[in-house]
This record gives sequence, structure tokens and C-alpha cells, in this order.
Amino acid sequence: MQHLEIGVEGMTCASCSSRVERSLNRLPGVHATVNLSTERAAVDFDPAQTSPKILAAAINDIGYQAVVAHTELEVDGMTCASCSSRVERALDKVSGVLSASVNLATERAMVAYFPDSTDPNQLIAAIVDAGYEARSVHADNRNEDRKARLLRQMRFDLILALLLALPILGLAMGPMLFPGLGAWLQHTAPFARFWDWIQALLATLALVGPGRRFFRPGLIAYRHLSPDMNSLVATGTGAAWLFSMTVLVFPEWFRQVGAHVYFDSAAVVIAAILLGKYLEELAKGRASQAIRHLASLQAKDALLLRDGQEQRVPLNQIRAGDHLLVRPGERLPVDGIVLEGESYVDASMLTGEPLPEHKQAGDTVMGATVNGTGRLIIEAKAVGQDTVMAHIIRMVEQAQAGKLPIQGLADRVVRVFTPLVIVIALLSFILWLLLGPSPAISIAVLSAVAVLVVACPCAMGLATPAAVMVGTGRAAELGVLFRRGLALETLAQVNTICLDKTGTLTSGKPTLGEIMADNPQRILKLAAALESASEHPLAQAIVTAAREGQISVPPVSQFQASPGRGVEGVVHDRQVLLGSAAWMREHGIATDKFYRADDQSVGTWIYLAEDGHLSGKIAIQDQIRPESAAVIRQLTRMGLRLVMITGDSQAAARHLAESLQLPTFHAEVLPQEKAHIVKLLQCQGDKVAFVGDGINDAPALAQADVGLAMATGTDIAMETADLTLTHGDLAALVTAIQAARKTMATIRGNLFWAFFYNILLIPVAAGVLIPWGFQLNPMLAGLAMGMSSVFVLSNSLRLKWMRPWEARPA
Repeated sequence: MQHLEIGVEGMTCASCSSRVERSLNRLPGVHATVNLSTERAAVDFDPAQTSPKILAAAINDIGYQAVVAHTELEVDGMTCASCSSRVERALDKVSGVLSASVNLATERAMVAYFPDSTDPNQLIAAIVDAGYEARSVHADNRNEDRKARLLRQMRFDLILALLLALPILGLAMGPMLFPGLGAWLQHTAPFARFWDWIQALLATLALVGPGRRFFRPGLIAYRHLSPDMNSLVATGTGAAWLFSMTVLVFPEWFRQVGAHVYFDSAAVVIAAILLGKYLEELAKGRASQAIRHLASLQAKDALLLRDGQEQRVPLNQIRAGDHLLVRPGERLPVDGIVLEGESYVDASMLTGEPLPEHKQAGDTVMGATVNGTGRLIIEAKAVGQDTVMAHIIRMVEQAQAGKLPIQGLADRVVRVFTPLVIVIALLSFILWLLLGPSPAISIAVLSAVAVLVVACPCAMGLATPAAVMVGTGRAAELGVLFRRGLALETLAQVNTICLDKTGTLTSGKPTLGEIMADNPQRILKLAAALESASEHPLAQAIVTAAREGQISVPPVSQFQASPGRGVEGVVHDRQVLLGSAAWMREHGIATDKFYRADDQSVGTWIYLAEDGHLSGKIAIQDQIRPESAAVIRQLTRMGLRLVMITGDSQAAARHLAESLQLPTFHAEVLPQEKAHIVKLLQCQGDKVAFVGDGINDAPALAQADVGLAMATGTDIAMETADLTLTHGDLAALVTAIQAARKTMATIRGNLFWAFFYNILLIPVAAGVLIPWGFQLNPMLAGLAMGMSSVFVLSNSLRLKWMRPWEARPA
């Protein structure tokens, strides 16, 4: 299966996105979800059954527009037809490319692609990987340019609609408010109903001009038997216009009921809805600011060192292995390793650490961080989409594009909502025509049009994705990176949190403590010999201590590691075991020789045995994170059950649990047993989150309803987890839960407003209050419809002001 992100133009409400989704999912080998707020379709498809061209055609066939960009690339190094064919094949393999045509004579490649799935930099990289050189001929029509163009067009349509609607409103309503104006209009009219014909002309221009954006897709939706918001607006305004034109052309048909025209309803409704949609687009733009902010942190070019010369080049020309010069104050362009120089680098946007990190030869650096006062020469290791910052942006985009289960309710309602509204409009028209007071035809027309205009499902469609977009974007800025939108809803429902000990509640940087043995230096030498072959954090503490003590470490043979238990090997022709007390007992070795009453307060003890006899034990100390106690207190106040799971000894685990006032803990747990404990809690009905940082936590992270990984941990842990706490600070765990809860509360508020709005206003529009002297004017209905979407988006935008939770001492 391949994955694509496809931009979709023309969607205006939840029924639009549902329709696109159903159309894509009918294709063989396709699973798609469509997000109205981001205007994107996330598509997984089998390339053996479906192609990007078929996906684009499926979207276009139902009246929407798949966003396809075109770019022209210059290609150097082609010498024959097989070269151009090879470049074409390389481009066709890039995810998101619809077509590629390479001209050998002009040395140009014309590429059509989905800009939400790929970009010219990736196209150029594919050509370079094929053995040629490439560069853009001209600036590409990027997504931001497209958004700006659409916003400009909508602003123009809105202004034009207002210029056409205001004179109509003045002609229709002015005589009622100012009788003198009515008399003047009658006196100056060259023939009867002259001013009504002026209204007809202006209204027609409003409908065929600014209103075309509703009529064309609305009619296509009717043709596919799947009416949407455009259909409702087109039907309502079209009905008002058609009725009014009929009154003008055949006035004798309406002499008994009154020959009133309602061009003002048609034109002003178009203007009011356009105003709402324009404000909605502005709010959508602000909702997606987090992605733009993250993208703006990336450098635009780099200073390449080649053959002793400095050359400023665009980032798309940088390849892994290139040597780059980074001057003081510049952003690092890519992830890499420092070759020369020394400086302090500000990585706060990625790590959350306020103090710059000291970097020298051999240290790793990340793109988008800011170099301090020193001059660095780095070797590029990860470029383009492989950098940490690009990975973060991609994860935020994926989380924003996801569809939450709570949105299923809105989707199910929307599927039957629009046809139901059309039925209600018809019923209101028929009932008021038959039973209404004179002029019944006017009441019937106004009621039907008001129902069609007021009942837009836009707010329902935006309720969830708008909040998810803002919530996950703001969370990313606060150091909480959601890999999937679904994790947002699940985390808000969690009632139990399982915490790993080492690297999560503690700093994860253990140091050597006390050694209890007849010959401590000999014990350290043997332990260092074994641990020199291990990657375990405790092993590094022992090896570092031996190195600092200038102890020569002997070689080890027949080395074996038993995860979660210990290591063994042959040193100086003696079988040496190093590990936990439980592991020693498994080998029949007693551990009470060096027992001391206060053992549990010293740290984690690991035991060393030679040829089956205990020789000593070593204490490894791991400092508790300074924020851990405050985090535990806050999580408890939030009503969460806390469980610590660790492979450490019972004594060490109990001591830490008592220090942090953790009521429940499991000690001496093997990696696979961590997942088992999580599963047992789930079987009890708990919604479980697991927080960890190591390879041994990966099974539990995968088993939990939500897995949270510390960014200071391993890549495997972060890849397995649903969330990453990018600042490596446990306080971000509280921030993550608060962000999830606030976002879900916002979604519930949005859905309540969207449903309540329709439940309240559809009956009013249908005329239930007419017996008490009130009828909802279609113009007000159009304005109310637009404002409902603006309210939902504005409510979602409040999430932008979320603050990170900060640990404070008790």
C-alpha cells in the first residue's frame, strides 16, 4: 500500500467531504479519509489496482478539484533517449507524481504532481539519485500561493456581491423604512415596475457572478444524487430568483395574492454566505499557523564547501556527506555531525532546553537550530524529508489530517441531513401555501428559501477537524507531538498512566555509586570488562567510572546478555556474571553476603559473581527528575491512577515510589512483561497510557491505548509511541493530557453548537413562529448560517492560547 495526501478544492461542508470520501473508497484497493478543515484527502491505495491519476479523476468527476501542481525542471547530464527515459521512470516512482515528461532536446522535465504529497525538492532529489543534475526553471505554484489566490478570489467575489446586493436591499427595503423614498422612486420610474427590473438585473449578475461558486458544484451534486451545502444555497437563492422573475414576466398570475418580488433574498443571501465563508477561510488560515511556523524555522539555503570554495546553494542541492559551513548566528540547514569548530547551539525550538548546548567536533547537530558565536563546519547526515524538523512537521500534518471517532457522529448525521432539509423545505412551502394567511405564496416562498439557506452542515463538518488542527498544532509548539489524531481523543479518555522508571521518572543518566566488595577496584575492573560489550545505560555508568579511574579494562570472551537480567562472559579465564539479585538466585548464587539495611536508599544494586561465588555488588544511582514529584502530584489531582513499571529491584522501586508518593508499582519486570501488565489493566476496563523511553518499553508502548515516548529516548520507542514529548521534560506529560482534554472539550462544544443551531433555527425558518408574528428572513438566515461556521472556528482558535504546564515545588 502507498500513501498520498491530496488537496481538494471546492469542499464547503461536511457532506462535501463525506462525498469525496465515499467516491474514493469505491475505488479498488483504496482506503481514504477526507478532512474538511485541512481540505485534504489522506489516501492509502494499492498501486497494482489504482493510480494517482485515477484518484484525481474520481475527485474531479464528482464536481470537486484535486489540487495538482505543475513544475518544470532543467535536467543536466542526459545524453540519449535512454537517459530521458530513466529520468522519467525515476520521477514516476516519486509518491504523488501523476505524470512526468522529459524532453531530451530541451533538457526539460514537465511534472504534474500532488503538492500535498511531494514537492520540487523531492523531484530534484529523485533525478539526482538517478545520476543527473536538476534544478527548478521557475517558482512552483506552491500550496501557500494557491491559498492566497483562492482567498483573493473569494474577497473579490464578496466585494462584488455586496456592491450588487446593497442597491437591491435599498430598493426593496428603503420604501418600507422611508415612505418619501418610495414616492420618489415611483415618480422617477420611466415605466411600471422599472425598479423591480433593475433589481432583477442586479440579482441575476449576483447569481451568475459571485453565486457561480455555489451553483456549479450544487448542480453536479444533484446530478450524483448527493446534495450538499452548495445545493441548498443554489436551490434557495435560485427559487427566490425564479419566483421573482415569474412575478415580473407574468404578473397577472399573482394579482389575487400580491405580486411581490424577492430578489433581495436571492442577492443578499449570496453576499451573506460569502461573507461567512470568507471569514471561515481567514479562520482556517489562522488554524494552520502551527505548520507554517514550524516550516519557517527551517533554513532556506546553505553554505556548501566544495574543492576549498564556499558556495551558497538552495537546500534542495544539499546531499548527505556534503560539508557545510555554518557562520555565527545562522540556522543549521540540515542534521549532521560537527567536523571542525566549537560553538553553543540554541536548540530550544526542538528540545525545550532554554540554555544553548555546547557543540564541538564529533557532536551531532539538528537542522533549524541556531548557531551561536562560533564557526562550525558540519557533515550533512540527514537532508530534506529525513531531518528531525521535517519529521516533526510530517507528524503534525498526519495528526491534523486524521479523523477522530467522535467525528463519526457528525458524518452519519450529515449523510442524511441535506436530503432531509430539502424535504422540510418542500413541506413548509406546501403547508404554508395551503394553510397560510394571505399572501400565502409569499410566506411559502420565504419559508422554503429560509430553510434551505439556514440549514448548512458546514459547522458540523468543521467542528472536529478545526479543533484537532489547532489543538495538535499548539501542542507541537509546546513540546507534545501527536503522531495520530486518534491519540488525541484516546488520551483525553485515559484514566490510568503507567510510567517507566529509568529515563522517565529519573534522568536516565545513571552514575556509579558505592561498591561493596573485598576488593572494590577489582570488582569495577571485571564489571567494566563485561559492560564494555553492552549498550545498557547502567553499563555506560560502569565503563565511564572505570575510564575516569584510569582502570585498564581486560578483554571479555563468550559474552552473552540476558535482557532485563544481566550479562555474562569469560574474563581472565573466569566465568563472570553481572546482574540483578533475581538473576543471581536463578544461578544458585546467594546475595545476602553484602546485605545492608539501607540498601534500598542507595540506588540500584547489581551483583557480580565469579565462578559461581558472589564477589561484590555495585550501586548505580539515577537521579530523580526535578519535575517528577510535581508531575505525580498534578496527575493525581487530575484524577488519574498512576502505576510505575520497572525492571529495577523491588527495593529500589519501593524507595522511588515512596519518595514520589506513587501508590502502585511493579518491579523486576522484564520487557515483555511490561506489555502484559498493561494488558491486565486494560482487561480491568482501564484506558491506559504508557510513558517510556527505551527499546525495552516498545512492547508496552504498542500495547497501551496511548503510548508516550520521551524524546530523550530511543528511536524505536518514539516510532512505536503515539505521542512524543519532544522537550524531554516529564512536565510535558501534563501538558499533553491537558491539551487532549481541552481539545476534546472544544470539539464537544463545537458539535453541541452545530447541532443546537440547526435544531433551533430550522423550525424557525420553516415558520413555526409565524402565528406569533415572526418569520425568519432568508437574508438573516444566510448571515446566521455563515456565523455558525465562524463561531465553531473561533471557538477552536481559543486553543491557540493554551499554556504549557510548569512544575512548581510543593
